[in-house]
This record gives sequence, structure tokens and C-alpha cells, in this order.
Amino acid sequence: MCGIVGFYAKKPTKKNIELLHLIIQQSKIRGLHSFGYSYYDNELKTIKQHDIYNINFPVSDRIIFHNRYATSGDYLDHNNNQPISVNDMSLVFNGVIDMRTKEEMQESYNIQMQTENDGELVIQLCGNDKEKIIDYIKKIKGSFAGLIMMNNKMYAIRNKNRPAWKLEYNNATYIASTKDIFKRVNEFLQPEELTPYQLYEF
Repeated sequence: MCGIVGFYAKKPTKKNIELLHLIIQQSKIRGLHSFGYSYYDNELKTIKQHDIYNINFPVSDRIIFHNRYATSGDYLDHNNNQPISVNDMSLVFNGVIDMRTKEEMQESYNIQMQTENDGELVIQLCGNDKEKIIDYIKKIKGSFAGLIMMNNKMYAIRNKNRPAWKLEYNNATYIASTKDIFKRVNEFLQPEELTPYQLYEF
């Protein structure tokens, strides 16, 4: 179990970022091994921390965040923690794609991986091709709910085995793993569940 959080606002405000902080604080119940985020500031940037209190979010129009409960790869090595940033793409996800070792995945797919995290398969096998991403998520036998940064956009997609919810509020879009995360921030918020296998673009 891990937590994912996404944020998009055409003109982000201080209040938008404050709400993002609250959502992330409620998401941490889903994993405390590591915390990280990616955002755009002329280029794609990724920051990872082991202490959530060391995180200082920038004011950015798109941010993806992950708090990890480790299942594969040593979480003490940030190379294995999310976001996974490879080939000008960044990914955060909750789920299990492939439980094999890095070496076994490399041999099976004939690729060279930079991490031990199975989420890297999405980037390595699909690149920034949106149709390939949709098709790959449909074929996953395990579970997946994720956020992807590529081409100065943020994308969200899940399969039927993992939840993800979206909230439109104060001219911004927020995504979190569960409805309860939003409700713990404010019981009056009205999120909606993402449709499985639909690629949302922000």
C-alpha cells in the first residue's frame, strides 16, 4: 500500500498549495518509508526525502507526490523510491506490476532498468505514448493507480484493482488514492472516483 497525490491548477494560489499540504498529510497513513514529488520548473524536477517534514513544496501548476510503503527495492536507496524519473518522464503509483527482481525483469523484457522498482516498466515499455500506456495498464494482471508527468502534462490512470479519486476545488484539481483522504481533510469535499483505464490529462 502506498499513497499518490496529484495537483493541477492553471494559476496556482497559496490556498491551493495549502490544501495540497493537507491532503498529503492525510495520505501519509498509506506509507511512511519515503516521500517524494516531481514538478515542472522549466524542466522536470524530482525531490525525495525520508522525512515528510523536510518537504517544502514549490508553487507549481503540476505536482505529483508519492508516499511509500516499500514492497520491492531497498527504500533506504532513493533510487528505488518514487517518483521514478527516467527519460524525461516521472511516475508515482500504488500497486504491484511485477514482483520479479530487477535482473529478472530486465531479462524478461530485454531492457536496462535504472531502478529496482517495477513501476519503471511503465516508462521503459510505453515511453510517452499515451495509447501504449492505456494498453499496458489494461494488460497488467496486478494492480495499478498512478500519475505520470511527461511533455509538460500530468496524467492519471488506474486499473480496476486500485483506487484513485479526483477533486475539483477552488479552480484546481487534486487526485488522491482514496475518498477517505479527502474526507479527513474536510468532510464536505465531494471527490469522484477515476474511471478505470481512462487516461486523464491535466
